[in-house]
Amino acid sequence: MILFDFKDLSAATSWYGVNDTVMGGLSRSKLTISPLGYGIFSGHVSLANGGGFASVRCEFEHVNVAEFTGIYLDLDSDRSKQYKVNLKDADTPQSTVYQAIMPAPTHQTFGLSGASAIHWQRIEIPFTNFHPQCRGKPIAGAAIDLRRLTSIGLVIGAQQSGDFALKIKSIGCY
Repeated sequence: MILFDFKDLSAATSWYGVNDTVMGGLSRSKLTISPLGYGIFSGHVSLANGGGFASVRCEFEHVNVAEFTGIYLDLDSDRSKQYKVNLKDADTPQSTVYQAIMPAPTHQTFGLSGASAIHWQRIEIPFTNFHPQCRGKPIAGAAIDLRRLTSIGLVIGAQQSGDFALKIKSIGCY
């Protein structure tokens, strides 16, 4: 099941930044669409003023993904930074998200053409890897209600200061 296909130039319109500026930080981020048919989560993480994270999020009417095992992302395989994925369900408080680290790719490279081509690889994150968080800290709580997925987010943090750019072809469930 494909949730986001970034070949569509309007696919980024519902995504918005949620950065450390909410607590006085100076980081920034955005999700844009390349005319070549992929999304780019990019920006700058600053550690100034107690900051240190940048993220984008998309909220939508609830989707039942209970029949699936997890989330997949088709990404540029050249990742020098660590990213995380956030999920939300309709039954969690405003500040609770379910978060998982993006693992190493699990599938072969695809979509190669030429020396400057993007080397797409798929990563898969089982829903069991998502754990409840509140403001970046683990909390006790129930597992995510997969019958009511309402938000997906991408996050970079963990003191990884500097510019970043992550190319994304699609996001879906497997």
